[in-house]
Amino acid sequence: MRQRLIHKTEPQKTLSKGSNAFSRNAVVEEAISLQSLLFDSSISKEEWTEGLKYHNKTLTNLLLNDQIKEFDEYLSSQFGSGISEVSDSVKKRWADVDYRPVLQDLLQTAILIEHSTIPPYLTALYSIKDGTNALASQIIRSVAVEEMLHMIMVCNVMNAVNIQPSVNRPQNYPTYPMKLPMNVDFYVGLETFCSNSIATFIAIESPSNPLVKAPKYETEPELASFRAKTAAVQENNFWTLENMKGFIMENVHTIGEYYDVLFFYITVFQIIAYYQEHGSLPQNFKELNRGGIFTGDPAKQIRPEQYYGSGGKLHPVEALAGVIAVFQEIKGQGEGADDSIFDVDPSQFEEGAELAHYFRFKEVFHEHFYVEGNYEPFTDENGMMPVSTPPNGKPLPVDWNGAYPMKENPKLSDYAGNKALYAQGLEFNKTYRKLLDAIQSAVEGNHQELEKSIMYMYALKEQAVGLMKQPLDSQSNAGPTFEYTNL
Repeated sequence: MRQRLIHKTEPQKTLSKGSNAFSRNAVVEEAISLQSLLFDSSISKEEWTEGLKYHNKTLTNLLLNDQIKEFDEYLSSQFGSGISEVSDSVKKRWADVDYRPVLQDLLQTAILIEHSTIPPYLTALYSIKDGTNALASQIIRSVAVEEMLHMIMVCNVMNAVNIQPSVNRPQNYPTYPMKLPMNVDFYVGLETFCSNSIATFIAIESPSNPLVKAPKYETEPELASFRAKTAAVQENNFWTLENMKGFIMENVHTIGEYYDVLFFYITVFQIIAYYQEHGSLPQNFKELNRGGIFTGDPAKQIRPEQYYGSGGKLHPVEALAGVIAVFQEIKGQGEGADDSIFDVDPSQFEEGAELAHYFRFKEVFHEHFYVEGNYEPFTDENGMMPVSTPPNGKPLPVDWNGAYPMKENPKLSDYAGNKALYAQGLEFNKTYRKLLDAIQSAVEGNHQELEKSIMYMYALKEQAVGLMKQPLDSQSNAGPTFEYTNL
């Protein structure tokens, strides 16, 4: 399992302003209990929202940081007295709840988030001309491969809760330019390798924690080891898909925060499933871990020996502990682990000490490595520095002119006047569809189909470069469009 992630915490008694990323508009000083959040039908929407912020932060931090003993204490403090003063209608509502459509929507959105990053990363990678930007290419390629891993692991989570994931249907295709389905103010699109595209990638991978441990200054770095209550309304029911998605759209600003809230929702439904089965509330992680919503077929899980990609560890999911491992992997690779710029603790050599995605892209943008940099001017008394601090270690040479001048966000319709170019663009889209079809077949239980993905990835690069070499007008060349197509 990965090292502890950011935001290590102890259970807190109050929710104070500025205590976490969700506290921008905190107005409730005293957080309601988790039991009240789930079962009290008289709380206001404001209390529900602020209680969700608090318990999301507390529960998620404890479990995703492997603080199981502290979690047991927290759960016992919230549920120790059992369910009290709950109306029969509220009990019946939870007894009849169907978690599947809610988790299907939220987990499919997570797949869309991961999928949405892959075409932009591949486009920038393929646009780099041969013989240039070798280090930048290596960085972008490594992140793209890990995003593919993340998408497959979210599929594992869906299969674990007996919901069929989908990656290859038209509605599951990202359409560019687009905003990620969170509270963000930037657009993601298909663009050639340039400072603007890398800046967008940095925005995509932004950490939710504003501070990280400053890298240690090394005079002779070993780069290889680091690269590789208002008016209450009776019988309120705020636990609806609309409200839960609304909370995300208003309060979630980073991919890491999305996974935090998603994990909290999964845990809530596991708590309710336990209540449905036992008529009581779980008192510790052991009771909460297995059973409940985890009714999926284990044979559908993609396991490490069946995955042919590199970069990170693939985790199967058969219980809540598996979801923890998956989300630790995704968050650690994206924004860093244990308050670090690394995706694992560099003192651990299980998987090496590679930088998290955000910091890898910052190295390209600023044309310097983090390793061997002196960050004392940016570091506070606790050894922490802002994530916005640029890398100032060894130079990382970047040739911003070493890429094809691809038209931004091209569409196949742009090539309608050129029959040969249109055919090339269509063939690329067919190959990408075959890649997604192979993944889809694999997550449906046909694991051997993953072998085909390697062949399709090689074909994609050749076809994309073929498009990018062809002028579209006086200022730009053609490029891949990553649009859905029938085979």
